Amino acid sequence: MTQDAPKNGQIIVERLGAVLRLTMDNSGKKNAISREMYLQMVEALDSTAEDHSIRAVWLRGADGVFSSGNDVNGFNAPKGEEPAPVQFVRSLINYPKPIVAQVEGLAVGIGVTLLLHCDIIYAADDTKFRMPFVNLGVVPEAGSSYLLPRLMGAPRAAELILLGRVFGAAEAHELGLISRVLPQAEVADAAEQAVTALSKQPLRAMMKSRALLRDVSGEALTERVAEEFRQFFEGLQGPEFAEAARAFMEKREPDFSKIAV
Repeated sequence: MTQDAPKNGQIIVERLGAVLRLTMDNSGKKNAISREMYLQMVEALDSTAEDHSIRAVWLRGADGVFSSGNDVNGFNAPKGEEPAPVQFVRSLINYPKPIVAQVEGLAVGIGVTLLLHCDIIYAADDTKFRMPFVNLGVVPEAGSSYLLPRLMGAPRAAELILLGRVFGAAEAHELGLISRVLPQAEVADAAEQAVTALSKQPLRAMMKSRALLRDVSGEALTERVAEEFRQFFEGLQGPEFAEAARAFMEKREPDFSKIAV
């Protein structure tokens, strides 16, 4: 049983032998990731990156839900501090050891794009995925505009990003976004078996192999992530995001037709 999450959510950090388990827990918000949660994951990842007693990471959401994306306060940052989502994505990209994601229920926004930086991704067969960035008047983030076209081809990536439609676990697997689809009752066991097996692998060979597998982007990915986030935060201040937010609060469809470009 997980403890009650505080108002802005929490990351439950556990060391299970050679495995670091991170559980996103934001009760009532479908594990939306708050600023505090981002920073907790940054601390957990950065502090174990060179700690070779930890050989694998197991990332999951509490209560059968992966993540509904950014919490509204995830973008807030004290003056002069780099936004927490930017810090998190950098820590995720730079982490040298394998990351296993256990995906269930719902994966939205950065709850999808962060998977591009995980290594083994098991999803429950009833999981719903969505990247509604354009729908909210912003651009995609976490390097997704760079990685998704290379993963699944530009036309498929464009459909998912530009329409922001919902898609299921079977399609996510067919597109190469996840490793395997499993019955909901089996996905946790599969993730545990994977991190247990990884924790027994020779660490040097595993880390070098992971680096080779992921060394397809280099500086281009880093530069794209920075540009995405620049435009993303710019979009948060724009009229299209404001209209999307008003429409959500008023429980209506947004109308972008009268907003000047």
